[in-house]
Amino acid sequence: MDHKVNRYLVDFHIHSTFSDGQLSIAEIVDLYGQKGFAAIAITDHLTDTKTLTGNVSRKLNLSLNQNNFTKYLETIHSESVRALAKYNMLVIPGVEVTLNSWSRAEGAHIVLLNVNEVIDADLTIKDLLSRYKSTFRIAAHPLWEKAFEFKTTLLWDRRQELATYFDAWECGTGTHFSPEVHQSGYAVIASSDFHNRHYTPSWKTVVYADELKMSSLFKSIRQKRCEALWI
Repeated sequence: MDHKVNRYLVDFHIHSTFSDGQLSIAEIVDLYGQKGFAAIAITDHLTDTKTLTGNVSRKLNLSLNQNNFTKYLETIHSESVRALAKYNMLVIPGVEVTLNSWSRAEGAHIVLLNVNEVIDADLTIKDLLSRYKSTFRIAAHPLWEKAFEFKTTLLWDRRQELATYFDAWECGTGTHFSPEVHQSGYAVIASSDFHNRHYTPSWKTVVYADELKMSSLFKSIRQKRCEALWI
């Protein structure tokens, strides 16, 4: 009997009104569910409390914080139940640890998926990746150098040191695509970095997996059984 492998359309980098997104988690679920996605991840920003940029983001409600993190996870869980029943779509809880810096060499964004506890964004990068090694760890837009935005090249600059800590590297983010990351030989993923409806079309990922389970999708991405797709 031939072994059947299924094709799943996923987007694992999405922001809601819990940080700087314009849609609620419920609205995001309906938007993606109606478009036939197999799995999505809600990954709102979580900034550190040690830097000026991190504290400003928290004061402006552009980041998750200690006070709303439990509600955030509860909301994702509730919506995941509805999404599975209504759309047969997985909704995965995650965060984007957002370490912004005015120096391009010091900025880093890290997406953690399958989050089930409050994340400490004040840890060093290695300590963060080590403590939460049970999550699926993505180096988010590691060569982001767009003008007028915080640049995030620290992870890429230190890739030889940090590569074993990550499960995947983001080669496509929104409308930006990085051939260098895509051709690096690392496991890669492409995502919308969704903030509002204007982020469609954008980069997404097709995963070839045995079944629609989070563990199966993650395994396939690690094994490079996926491809970036503009949709």
